[in-house]
Amino acid sequence: MIIKCKDLIKIYKDEEKKFNVPALRGCDFDVKEGELVSIIGPSGSGKTTLVNILAGLNSPSSGIVEVAGYHLEQMKPNSLNIFRLVKIGLIDQFPERTLLLNVTVDDNMDFTRSLLNKKTMKSQSSNQEILEMLGISHLCKRVVATLSGGEMTRVALACALAKNVPILLCDEPTGQLDSGNTEKVRETLRKITLNIGTTIVVVTHDVQFLEGVDRTYEIRDGRLSSVLTAEERVIIGQQPKFPLNFKGHIDSTRTIRVPDLVFKTLKLSDVGEFSLKKTGEVDFRNPDGLTPEKIFLKEVKERRKILTVKPLPEDYDKGKNPIIKLKGIFKIYPTEGGALDALSDINLTIFEKEIVFIVGPSGSGKTTLIKLISGMVPITKGSLKILGKDFAKLSDKDRAIMRRDHMGLVAQQGSLNPYLRVDENLFLKEIYRGTKIVDDDEFEEKRKKLLFDFQITHRQNAYPLEISGGELQRASLAIAMNDIPQILLLDEPTANLDSELAEQTITLLFAKCTEMGITTIISTHDINLLRKGLRVIELMDGKIYRSGIVS
Repeated sequence: MIIKCKDLIKIYKDEEKKFNVPALRGCDFDVKEGELVSIIGPSGSGKTTLVNILAGLNSPSSGIVEVAGYHLEQMKPNSLNIFRLVKIGLIDQFPERTLLLNVTVDDNMDFTRSLLNKKTMKSQSSNQEILEMLGISHLCKRVVATLSGGEMTRVALACALAKNVPILLCDEPTGQLDSGNTEKVRETLRKITLNIGTTIVVVTHDVQFLEGVDRTYEIRDGRLSSVLTAEERVIIGQQPKFPLNFKGHIDSTRTIRVPDLVFKTLKLSDVGEFSLKKTGEVDFRNPDGLTPEKIFLKEVKERRKILTVKPLPEDYDKGKNPIIKLKGIFKIYPTEGGALDALSDINLTIFEKEIVFIVGPSGSGKTTLIKLISGMVPITKGSLKILGKDFAKLSDKDRAIMRRDHMGLVAQQGSLNPYLRVDENLFLKEIYRGTKIVDDDEFEEKRKKLLFDFQITHRQNAYPLEISGGELQRASLAIAMNDIPQILLLDEPTANLDSELAEQTITLLFAKCTEMGITTIISTHDINLLRKGLRVIELMDGKIYRSGIVS
């Protein structure tokens, strides 16, 4: 076994509040050399904590963690640094954390190679070969800061492959990718294991990773178990036949997780009863003799595969107040290979209290458009007016003041100050304004409600780098909704959330933005999050491909 964990426990301690938060509660699992293994679970289930421990970035509270022959629980920081360099390639769910943003893709790969000795470098494939395998050879001369989130993920994967390490650990590698590119990444990871022999562990909420892998584990509440095949078939749309057969992973303590459907059907609480027959057959039942419920498998929700768009009605703008106007907008990035048109001739008007979705595949220009409207990057050519002001001609200071006073912004990688706790980030706007902070009962009630609505109360005392990607996104959304901004800009706000939580989050955002009259622009690659009757702008290769109403 190249990876072996036994009774792995991780507990985060809050010294100030004097309480412990268990992230992993006794994980047992093995990975064979050359396997592609996926670990699937909802946001906050312990996926990122597990990856960080396997990578030697975090130490376990107890248990055994053996990776590539190294006992990580016994190693000191300097030894762990060497271990990561020669044995591990880590694909972070926020790849900009691990890349050099102001140089090219080639430069990033060369820098990664330079960390290794020459003998290792000679055995590695060329940059171009790796980039071609990942389908991004055209990005080799691009500055990383100009890439989309999905493109950055694949560049991070390319840099990891340039190290020629035996193990790749991927934390939500497809969170910011559309389904087509997700499939390509999954196929590429399989190709890597088959052709190179690299062992790959993917932790994700994406059920597409149920297929095409050697093994899948389910993680819930910090514990690993085998994926429940019948339930997962329902999730991915394959209607099962009775009898339903489940497989559960038995850990070193002989603990097995009862499948959700079995637990609910038998009406169990905290005790289950086993009956062992002379023939060796075993029955599992409710000890109180309650009659099991009849099983009604919920219908699989049909996922939108094709986006259908109706043209805007001729009188759509009648009586509406334009709040954002883009006219002839271009964004051009200079690259070593020549000028790159990230956005070309964008003409768009957003009205007050309107909710607009920006969709398109990875690299289509969604993030760039959000950054231009927020003033985070300058316009190359064209006119941008926001709230009646010529936004493009304002100074950096004046644009920052407009963002502070009129906008809520959630970037793909979250929008929190890393040196403040989640709940402390709620005070940032008041601090920047120089407003006296009055922590009264009304504010406290509002704060509690925001954190509760976005399901982040349990992590309010944690720092941003201590929480999962999904938790970071939910915390960023709660903070963006504080103080009720006039304009809310959300860039892939559900990329690191499982489908159920993503649906809940979008529904909550839609309800709050409608109730409060917030002008909202949401970029996403997931067309299943779109609401019928709302406006959608579809981008393709930096241009508006379609614009209209979701039908």
